Amino acid sequence: MTTEDLLRLAVSRGLITPAQQVSLLDLQAEGAGSAPREMPRGFNWVTIAYVLGALLVVFAGGWFLAQRWLSLGPAGVLMVIIIYAIMAALAARTLERMSFLEAAGVSAMVAVSLTPVAVWALESLTGWWPVETWGEPYYPYYPAAEASRWVIAELSTILAALLVMRKRPYTALAFPVAVALFGLVIHVPRATGMDLTPGPERWMMLTGALVVCCIADSVDRAVPRGTVPGRGDMAFPFWLVGLVALAVSFLSFWPTAGAWRHGLPVLALAGIAASLVMGRRTHLVFGVFAIFLYLLYLAAEVFRSTAYFPVILALLGGATLFVTVWLQRRFPALASRLGVRRGGRGGLPGNAILPWLVAGMTLGITLLRLPEVEEDRINRDFQMRLQILRQHSGSLRQSPRRGPGPDPASPKPAVPPR
Repeated sequence: MTTEDLLRLAVSRGLITPAQQVSLLDLQAEGAGSAPREMPRGFNWVTIAYVLGALLVVFAGGWFLAQRWLSLGPAGVLMVIIIYAIMAALAARTLERMSFLEAAGVSAMVAVSLTPVAVWALESLTGWWPVETWGEPYYPYYPAAEASRWVIAELSTILAALLVMRKRPYTALAFPVAVALFGLVIHVPRATGMDLTPGPERWMMLTGALVVCCIADSVDRAVPRGTVPGRGDMAFPFWLVGLVALAVSFLSFWPTAGAWRHGLPVLALAGIAASLVMGRRTHLVFGVFAIFLYLLYLAAEVFRSTAYFPVILALLGGATLFVTVWLQRRFPALASRLGVRRGGRGGLPGNAILPWLVAGMTLGITLLRLPEVEEDRINRDFQMRLQILRQHSGSLRQSPRRGPGPDPASPKPAVPPR
């Protein structure tokens, strides 16, 4: 039903007068005349084009630096980054004047995302980043020093984004902040001298993902979702980065999870319920991904030799499609109804301290497993010394070295006839 039909029905029922109908139609015409120049933020072709454009710009700059990294040196890299940042800042300013605020926010995000590379160049010029490790992604022989360099880069990225957001509160600027916060939680323990083995490192990754989700929940509770283009939902970037990091951390736990894998459907249902209560499709996608991962695990491991499992899996797939279509049709109504019951409050249901308690619990588990790290380090050192002693004593056989093979280009010697 169009607006004209609705007003005509209201006049026929005596709810409004014909004069009021004309006034409302005139008001609608005035509002249509001042329509925004940019499509509102959402999952549409404009947003996808903005994201692809930003990724292409970053990829082109990264490709250029990767090809010319050693030849440019830190001074050349810093000059290229400054030129890139100035161009992105000018593009953001021009797009903002043209009322394309979403595109301006993406351009500002590109400029801020170049901060870690600029910090690397400055650290190399001042001698903080060793010359012999140019072209390598990490500082391989001194993990504490390498991690401390990354901590400085991540703190600089957060500071640069906050300084820009103070003048231009673009939503897209929260993406580099969220990524830097996750990396900060990963690198701070290593910068303090902790030599993490794969077990505690997985728990630290889970802690970082939960910390980003906790910050997203706090921002969601404190900052209302705006409707201004480019300056709307400030919690969305934190939720997106946090949930992606949470999914990656769960995948890192998967080979050693054991019976805990069967708790994945509970987590998926919790994500779907949170999406309905909060009105966020990011949590809905996370829940559907968790269900799909669990079904894939059942098909590949648990019921691999069961004859009837394909039939059950097909039924579950059909049910998943039906539920997805139903949720897609009913999601706005359910989310708005539950949102009205919550009084329009953002964030996860319950107390605001609960997510931080869960993150603190995972951090405590990580700290409790640190003695295993020391035992593993001692065991590695012992095995290395034992290997060296065996090689020196001759008790360990070394594989014989093969000499160079024949040159395929050289002519073969002629075989004399018998």
